[in-house]
Amino acid sequence: MRLSRLWYALSALLIAGCGTGSGSGGGDCTLIGGDSGVHVRFDDSLFTGLIPDAGRPFLVRLCAERICEERTLSQPTQDPEYQIYVNLDENIGAVTVPVQFTVTTAGRTLYDTRSDVKLRKTQPNGEGCSPTLYQAGLTADPERGLVER
Repeated sequence: MRLSRLWYALSALLIAGCGTGSGSGGGDCTLIGGDSGVHVRFDDSLFTGLIPDAGRPFLVRLCAERICEERTLSQPTQDPEYQIYVNLDENIGAVTVPVQFTVTTAGRTLYDTRSDVKLRKTQPNGEGCSPTLYQAGLTADPERGLVER
């Protein structure tokens, strides 16, 4: 009798400890963090016809849901692919947001594109694990505008 109680207790401990990591629904959750938001890649080598003065700084601006980020960049660089990110409210949900991406230099707008973009739900630590994020990844293309990745 005593041995069977010990067996049940050990079995219960093993079951409780396996595959029940913090809301995972089956596996342990990892500790990857993140933010909800919109991310745009900008490869200045694709825009050489639009950016006339090599070496002159230019400004890239990304706006999503009325929140904007700006970066001043110089040309040429060793890594011509730039990335810019706008953080949004963590609980925004899988909604469509207005996005605008512009490139300017010396007060002149060289490129201006707008698009309505659907945020996708992501869970970087696995299904059922926090955080739950809502993100969109885009590439700025001089001919096609903002292209989803």
